[in-house]
Amino acid sequence: MMEVRDLTGSAGRIAAIAALTLGALTAHAPAQTDGAEFLSAYAGEWRGSGETRPDPRSEPTRVTCRVSAIFDENAGALRNKGRCGTTRGTRDLNGTLRLDGANLTGDFLGQAAASGLVNPRARIDQNMIVSEAEVPDGAKMVRVRTFLTHPEDGSFRVQSQYFDRDANQWIVAGELEFTRQ
Repeated sequence: MMEVRDLTGSAGRIAAIAALTLGALTAHAPAQTDGAEFLSAYAGEWRGSGETRPDPRSEPTRVTCRVSAIFDENAGALRNKGRCGTTRGTRDLNGTLRLDGANLTGDFLGQAAASGLVNPRARIDQNMIVSEAEVPDGAKMVRVRTFLTHPEDGSFRVQSQYFDRDANQWIVAGELEFTRQ
């Protein structure tokens, strides 16, 4: 859920965007009551850690995050603020994911997540939020996706991937585990 590297190269930019999760998105959610219940489970203070890599050939980089999320029932919105970092720097996170009827809309992590995404879309599938988009890489578009598990037993997981056309497979760009504080 973070863009924390010095992202001057396109490969680094692709993986960072893949690792962001839930940028600008629209998703079909369960019915209003179920959607509100689903989102409200993310409310709280969270600490996360894991690894991310800019491309399949790079070494993993350790990432740590702190996120505070508040669910506003009247607005049907999950708002978060936080900070993630690596040895290369930190990034503030600030965003909102909102229920709009049966849809989820917004920038869960704010503009940091939406930067560079093309055709962002998301869905709730098998008790996870799944976001997908494309990212320009020179003349090509690279597919990226992120899976955000629903909080269970005080934790949730985020896994980001991008599609390596040469290998014809999805590559894990990052994985973090968040625990409730």
